[in-house]
Amino acid sequence: MSTSGYLRRWLWAPLLSLALLSCQKSAPPPDLGALADFNLTDQADKPIGSQTLRGKVWAAAFMFTRCPTICPRITKQMRKLQTQAVAAEVPLTLVSISVDPDNDTPSVLREYGQRYGADFKSWSFATGDFKVIQKTSVESFKQALDGKADPNAEGFGITHGSYLVLVDPSLHIRGYYRTNEDAELTRLLQDAKTLVP
Repeated sequence: MSTSGYLRRWLWAPLLSLALLSCQKSAPPPDLGALADFNLTDQADKPIGSQTLRGKVWAAAFMFTRCPTICPRITKQMRKLQTQAVAAEVPLTLVSISVDPDNDTPSVLREYGQRYGADFKSWSFATGDFKVIQKTSVESFKQALDGKADPNAEGFGITHGSYLVLVDPSLHIRGYYRTNEDAELTRLLQDAKTLVP
């Protein structure tokens, strides 16, 4: 074989290996525990909860519309994630759960979602009884939630988790992702793809 033939073989072998690897399905992320049942109301005043989300791959985050600190970032990242999921053809549902339900009625959440360009076909904004939200956040999602809305307090008086949480169709948590790094959105999408039935 000529020198050029060896070179061609040497150059193509790694490329072929990479192509084969990209075709293989990655292993799904580990099971981090099951969510307990919960029932809330979405921006269209319709039920949303464990029963309506069962069978879907979804990502949740906690937020509130009057939040002056991390919530705008979380919501912008979720909007980016929604766009990327559509482009990558990953059927991912998003759920933003308000931790300030006294203010965040369905109509307030609908306006908030529209302001951020949310596509409500695959992104819901949930509200409901505060005790249900608190229990769901702390006991199921393992996310901190403390305080009540107070415009005179730092951070509007509410402390809550800032992670995106990936949930599989059986309502088991499969990952936590920081909202201050775009690479985490890529990782979430890759993990979500492995969970699609």
